[in-house]
Amino acid sequence: MTGAPIPDDADAVVPVEHATVQGTTVTFTRKPDVGEFVREAGSDLAVGEPLLSDGFRLAPRHLAALAAAGVASVPVRSQVRVAVISTGSELAAPGELLAPGQIYDANGPALAAAVRTADALLVDEHRVVDDTAAFARALDASCAAGAEILLTSGGISAGNYEVVRELLEPLGAHVDTLAMQPGGPQATAIYKGVPMVCFPGNPVSAQLSFMLFIEPVLREAAGLHARQPEPRTLAEPLTSVAGKRQFRRGVGLPGGRVAPVGGPSSHLVAAMAASDMLIDVPIDAVTLDIGTRVETWNL
Repeated sequence: MTGAPIPDDADAVVPVEHATVQGTTVTFTRKPDVGEFVREAGSDLAVGEPLLSDGFRLAPRHLAALAAAGVASVPVRSQVRVAVISTGSELAAPGELLAPGQIYDANGPALAAAVRTADALLVDEHRVVDDTAAFARALDASCAAGAEILLTSGGISAGNYEVVRELLEPLGAHVDTLAMQPGGPQATAIYKGVPMVCFPGNPVSAQLSFMLFIEPVLREAAGLHARQPEPRTLAEPLTSVAGKRQFRRGVGLPGGRVAPVGGPSSHLVAAMAASDMLIDVPIDAVTLDIGTRVETWNL
């Protein structure tokens, strides 16, 4: 029957279904071949070979392998605790009825999902109007929830009602514009001892900023491997802006090619959704012809 060691002088196993027992006599209904139904020691894993490597999230199949080997515990990385706050009096929750001048909040759901995808733990999420007191209350609530990183979107440009900038600059926040498109305006700060990274409010800018600046940090903290670029050739010509490193959205094609999807603007959420990779356009490039070799990043 199943699961027993065989005697040292045996070289095959006959399943109980192929045997009949009468008293003390066992009769086989078929003759077994040598080695049949014998599981050799080490056929799954030889002595000295690693059972698991590092750099991935433990799944049920990994836990089964550990348990089968008698391993009761393994060292793991804890998830970074992240809070997401989207700002703007114009924002409405998806599903609500829009008032004049309102738009739906794409950044909150996108960044919350991105946090989870990066194997971090989303501990708090807020949508606040352009009021510094309301913004401060959201920050305080996220700190109380145990956030180790605070992520915000919107409120860091040069105009009026830039609530993130208004509250944080007096506290020492660094606000600047990077030579990239989308995602130029960026800010960093420390709020009550908790590091903050503040993204632009345009939805594609926020998504790309997270992917470029925060996802690598969260993945490294979780012990996961970083994304790696993949070289491809352009299937269509592409123009860029001098002095800015563009991250254009694209779709991979057979033969190691990539085709741009939509333009460079930071509001093109449908084009972003239709893409499966980013095209990394160097800062000094203005015109790229068909067949130009570019670096791409899978989304």
